Amino acid sequence: MTKHQKFQSPETNSSFKRLRLNVKLSQEKLAREIEVAVSTVRRWEKGKAEPTMTIAQWKKFCRTVKKDFDDLPHFFNS
Repeated sequence: MTKHQKFQSPETNSSFKRLRLNVKLSQEKLAREIEVAVSTVRRWEKGKAEPTMTIAQWKKFCRTVKKDFDDLPHFFNS
């Protein structure tokens, strides 16, 4: 599987995952950018936990996914 193929899976119910895929980031890269464990990103994407971050992490997340905070979905697991 090439790097490009990893990001061609738009079939997902996770808003969090869609945001990540829209900017073509791996789970690992996103985790590094917002300073959380990769396993945390996986739980968020699977809907097993809601994203909880500090204000600084939310700001980094918004910059990373190129969205304003107000444009983020209200419920990531919906």
